Amino acid sequence: MNISIGSFTIKYSYYYTRCMSDGVTIPGLPGYVSVKEAAEMLGVSDKRVYQYVMAGRLPARRIGHMLILPVEEVRRFRPQPSGRARTRSPSWRVYRSRGTLLVTDIAVAVRPGCQVHLLEKLRTIQQEDRHLFPGTVARYVLKDEHEQTFQMLRILLVWKDTEMPDEATRQRDLAAFQAELADLLDWSQVQIHTYEALLHT
Repeated sequence: MNISIGSFTIKYSYYYTRCMSDGVTIPGLPGYVSVKEAAEMLGVSDKRVYQYVMAGRLPARRIGHMLILPVEEVRRFRPQPSGRARTRSPSWRVYRSRGTLLVTDIAVAVRPGCQVHLLEKLRTIQQEDRHLFPGTVARYVLKDEHEQTFQMLRILLVWKDTEMPDEATRQRDLAAFQAELADLLDWSQVQIHTYEALLHT
């Protein structure tokens, strides 16, 4: 039976809190995923998935006290950005904080067939708040948005030169990151370049 979306009644509040406490997966149900699995696919919390369902943004079905969601709907779903949308693009700026802004660009190949495992591993690193590269002011891990089986990963580390650690420290932190992902990324052909930012937003 499809869940009817409307006011958050006491009945659905019961199902909501009950499902939140379960936090389990539903194996062997083709075409559907549990709330926990949907949350992992979207990179959000279980609670956020329930909010999407109750708002009518994600379809769901109920089995007992558990919700299941069509996997294709979850794959197509795009969460709306939080906050107000920008009305104009930010202006270019020049870094003026008594130093230089540097960007280390790391390009590394993904081992064949390891894309899904890699995404899971990166999610674990994020959740456990590891490999923070002390001294960075921003970090990005990038893949081609149009490729389902992406072959390259790019890591961007943004530093202020006044806070950038010495070479030995940077190499140590990078080596720890490489060791963690050695079975998923081919570091033998890694390309690393550091650039100075001339303009930024």
